[in-house]
Amino acid sequence: MDKKVKIAVSELIIGEELAWSIYDPSGKLLLSVGQIIVDRDKLDSLCKHDIFRMITVSNEDPNELSPFLRLEEITKMLDKAFDAIEANDPVAKEKIEMTVAELDMLCLASPDAMLASVHLPQAHSSSVAHAMQCAILCHALFAKQNLPDVDRQSILAATLTANIGMRGLYEQMQKQETPLSATQRRTIAQHPQKSAKMVHDIGVNNATWLKVILQHHELNDGSGYPSFLTKNKIVIGAKALSIAERYSFIISHHSKHEPVSIGDALKTFFIGQGEKYEKTLCMRFVLELTLFPPGSFVELANGDTAIIIRRNMEQPSQPIVKSVADSLGCVYEEPVQRDTHEQKFEIMTLRHFPGVEELNLDDLWGYPS
Repeated sequence: MDKKVKIAVSELIIGEELAWSIYDPSGKLLLSVGQIIVDRDKLDSLCKHDIFRMITVSNEDPNELSPFLRLEEITKMLDKAFDAIEANDPVAKEKIEMTVAELDMLCLASPDAMLASVHLPQAHSSSVAHAMQCAILCHALFAKQNLPDVDRQSILAATLTANIGMRGLYEQMQKQETPLSATQRRTIAQHPQKSAKMVHDIGVNNATWLKVILQHHELNDGSGYPSFLTKNKIVIGAKALSIAERYSFIISHHSKHEPVSIGDALKTFFIGQGEKYEKTLCMRFVLELTLFPPGSFVELANGDTAIIIRRNMEQPSQPIVKSVADSLGCVYEEPVQRDTHEQKFEIMTLRHFPGVEELNLDDLWGYPS
């Protein structure tokens, strides 16, 4: 199935061959792939109205399938796209754009399930999994904002590719027991520029995409890198990604430190929001995830261990939950939905549940396997 993707003016370069055909809103072909925008007048004429390119995406409706299965498929797409970027393959840009379009649709269709995928313990940790987690978190920040689709998707694309320049090192660090070497630290310090160059080399000229990659480790107080930028010089997508990356790291079940609770992680941003991170984004982040994000486990007043299935944005302390074990830790044969409005089922605290790998996520979220 073909999907229209709006073209930003920043993606059009005078004198360069087009990497894709350009269409008007009705689908009429304006310029074919390979043609050249010869001068400013032609560019201005094109941009008087919205213009689009076409990408091919799956014709499957995310609502009809397990979102967890779709996420696995999209993660495999991203892995192949990473390989293509590293090989400077001419199809790499298209592969990333297809991955972004699929992920964007899935997050819009199944936002709670996608947030659950971030908070549930993962079977493995990799640069691909980390990129997907950060993209889902950034999507949650911008999905309800008055942001054009093309801008949201540009931020998603940047989030997915921000660390491609240190992909090999990321995988190595997951297994490494010794301190980082000077060479490894230098690779980390230089990866924003390297990632941006690799993405530009596959034909990406989107200014938002490239700036988010370059600035995603910059911090409001000037303590970030590589350019020590301060608040007003950092684009909003980079500010969002810096929050997503930090949050993903501190709740990680695979990093070498002891992961903090989701509640403590959210409080970290809420309390310390004014120094390193953007205040309004931190507040929005906490409000969107809530203190009980989907995929986290809680203890109910009756002693049950329950999993958060869906947020309740009107009453954040009373989300949709399903009990998976009783007060003695015995796992229920079938999860039981509890009404957290009732006093005996109100949420008392977040807790750890060791039997998560035995749970059927599709059944919990009500999707066909």
